[in-house]
Amino acid sequence: MPKYIDKVLHECFHPKKGKSNLRRIHMNIERGKQHIKKAHSNLRAMKIMFDNNLFDWTIICGYYAMYHALLASLFKIGIEATAHYCAIAAFKKFYIDRGKVKSEYINYIKNAKQLEKKYSEVLDKAQENRIIEQYGVDILSNDDAEQIIEGSEDFVLKIEEILAE
Repeated sequence: MPKYIDKVLHECFHPKKGKSNLRRIHMNIERGKQHIKKAHSNLRAMKIMFDNNLFDWTIICGYYAMYHALLASLFKIGIEATAHYCAIAAFKKFYIDRGKVKSEYINYIKNAKQLEKKYSEVLDKAQENRIIEQYGVDILSNDDAEQIIEGSEDFVLKIEEILAE
């Protein structure tokens, strides 16, 4: 695992100043289910935006669908996140780098070797594009939006499977 993930996690759990952005809590499946419900709401909004050629908001809604699913996965293992970068780092550490995602997804993805890379890249790209679209004026294409739609739907589905265990 890259050392920068460990460094980010340490800073998120134990900041030098201020409140921590990651904290251990009791496992909270109900809160996870609430985040999955929110993820589905964002997926519906994403499709509406896409159907109306609002690709910037398609990407933003797709990102938030994945982000809420990611938060649900963290509540399952007793972690609460209050910052996006900390939540993503925790997901990479506790699901992707530890192979938990791979073993969960093996029946659903043709190429298990690319699984960790695919989901972490989809999530990273969605976060990057969300920032560009939310604060910038660049126009993203239909292809960019379609990529986020596919990744978002798949990501939420896989997290639901993890929560069902």
